[in-house]
Amino acid sequence: MLRSLAARWPRLRPLLPAAVIAAGWPACTAGEGPLVAFLGDSLTSGWRLREEEAYPALVARALTARGRPIRVINAGVSGDSAAQGLARLPEVLKRRPDVLVVALGANDGLGAGPLDETEEALRRIVLGAQAAGARVVLVGIRLGTGGEAPCIGATAGDPDRAARLLEIHARIASAHRVPFVPDLLAGVTGEAGLLFADRLHPNAAGQERLATNVRSSLELVLAEIDAGRR
Repeated sequence: MLRSLAARWPRLRPLLPAAVIAAGWPACTAGEGPLVAFLGDSLTSGWRLREEEAYPALVARALTARGRPIRVINAGVSGDSAAQGLARLPEVLKRRPDVLVVALGANDGLGAGPLDETEEALRRIVLGAQAAGARVVLVGIRLGTGGEAPCIGATAGDPDRAARLLEIHARIASAHRVPFVPDLLAGVTGEAGLLFADRLHPNAAGQERLATNVRSSLELVLAEIDAGRR
């Protein structure tokens, strides 16, 4: 079962804090610190990049340097919608993460499906993770519009749909009182030097900014976990 999972979701594997290790599931309990799983899409997996260049690994390295080591599962799968992330959630939760960072919705926002279904899927992810005992950090995304619009997606550039997507994440975070990163792509959208030519996916330099956007909210949750264990 574990081998089949690794074949289907090659990035669903742990990264240790001091070095990125493509070690497979059994090594997930190695290393120091809380286990943080990042459930996302290609923005999380690091489209066209090495896994160590994607923001989950960068966050781990930054936190280690700050004296707060973590173990990381990069559960980002290119093309995933919120509903597909929900379908993968049980396998991620089997690893008993202390924190689940949920960064889904970009593909929903760029597609033509009902965003009500996106909201319900994200809500179920949050509730499912909480029921399993994991802390949740919810990550929103502001999709570019106008001249900043991505070059891919059936509804790319639709300002109403982009605004609705932003509202969905904020509404869920407020309703369920979970830490919230308003925009994964803050400081990256519209910045040609930080994006690939599709104007959606961050390059290696852009992923550095994503890591900065996520790190502070995650660090607050980790501090709460640490305080509760003392």
